Amino acid sequence: MSKVMKIVLIVLLVIILAVVGLGVYMLTSMRANAVEIVEKPVDLNIVDTEEPEEVTVLTGEPTPSPTPMPIYQEDTKQIGIVNILLIGTDSRSAAEVQDAQGRSDTMMLASIDTNKGTITLVSFLRDARVHRIGKSGRFTFYNRLNGAYSGGYGGGGPGELINTINENFKLDIQEYVSIGFDGFAALIDKIGGLDVDCDQAEINFINHRITAGFVNEPDIVLNAKTIKEEPGILHLDGAQCLIYARNRHTGVDGGQGNDYDRVNRQQEIIQLIFDKVTKEMNEQSVLALISFATGYVSTNMSLDTMTELAKILLAKGMTFNKVSMPEPGTYHNFVDENGTETSLLEFDLDEAAASLNKLLYGEDFVATPTPAE
Repeated sequence: MSKVMKIVLIVLLVIILAVVGLGVYMLTSMRANAVEIVEKPVDLNIVDTEEPEEVTVLTGEPTPSPTPMPIYQEDTKQIGIVNILLIGTDSRSAAEVQDAQGRSDTMMLASIDTNKGTITLVSFLRDARVHRIGKSGRFTFYNRLNGAYSGGYGGGGPGELINTINENFKLDIQEYVSIGFDGFAALIDKIGGLDVDCDQAEINFINHRITAGFVNEPDIVLNAKTIKEEPGILHLDGAQCLIYARNRHTGVDGGQGNDYDRVNRQQEIIQLIFDKVTKEMNEQSVLALISFATGYVSTNMSLDTMTELAKILLAKGMTFNKVSMPEPGTYHNFVDENGTETSLLEFDLDEAAASLNKLLYGEDFVATPTPAE
């Protein structure tokens, strides 16, 4: 089970970049190795009958292609709505982030409705069982969603992940922002930490991750300070926020947690950062923050997109909506051909696509039926 940094609000930082007059040098730095957008193949959705053995692959990932997959161009579904995929990876260094190395256990869509002044955060669960790209370059088998980034047959990276989400949920995502472990914690520290409402179980979890000395734990966690305060609104630093956002073990009122609790914490952290940057920081502080962020962030967003979004976000009081896919109560654990229950979450992809499109676009959406297995 991978340990992942789970956050990603950097979209906000990238957006403000244009307003504070940052310049092309920093934009170029963040766009190093940016994934290109190409015309979508016409036969992408054809099921390849030569790969039936891949249908129920449950463990391991295919050998990645040496060249990451480009993003397939999609027609804009509604003018005024901008969809950006926020990718949180377990990459430790800036170079790994730029090269799309590591695993993506945070996959969150920031759907910005510039007409209504809303931001809808959609967290895609990493164990969601979705249609994946096979050797032929078509969607030919089913497996967990987060494997699309770490190295599928299409080469992995933001391109294969975005194409997979667009195909399964019938979306039009074309842009992304990615950040790794250390980048998340460092940026939280740069803005002075966050005030987070923590119960005793969450405090215990944070302190345990710091003191347990797990081998694969990032150094920034191992060197963090434990929390001494009582439950309530606590001021957390970057490393503590990182651990908080990774927590899927504790739920409401200290009960047993799950992946929904984890993504709820991720969404909470993103909104807290958004509020702090837009409401409490002056232009000089934001400029310094963006300059600092360029070493940790990778994106394919254009300067024009950043400029337009910056004007809107800073002019309007944006409100947040939050949802997860699949939604609670709509899935069950997939049972393989041997009758073994797995950790994969099986759900009706067509119903999920229709529900999500209704939420984002307010339209009665009829999905193209997902190919049968």
